[in-house]
Amino acid sequence: MGSKVVSVRLDDELLKLVDELVRLGVYGSRSEALRDFIRIGARYARQIQMVAEAVNKLFELEKEEGDIPVRLEGALRQLLGERERF
Repeated sequence: MGSKVVSVRLDDELLKLVDELVRLGVYGSRSEALRDFIRIGARYARQIQMVAEAVNKLFELEKEEGDIPVRLEGALRQLLGERERF
């Protein structure tokens, strides 16, 4: 797999963070740090894509059935309660 050079603009705060991680030896260069940040972001974006696709599928099923396909009584309240623990 080849690599490409991509120009990117960063605000001062983000660039300072990248430079500090390089200075501390966490990363060997800005490029290495940014490449890792992008990989982490890409994994997160794939998860968001999967959720969006699942929601779209539920909307399709709702159209076909004329009603919501799954009822989760109390599940939203439970989910929100669980999120508060973090």
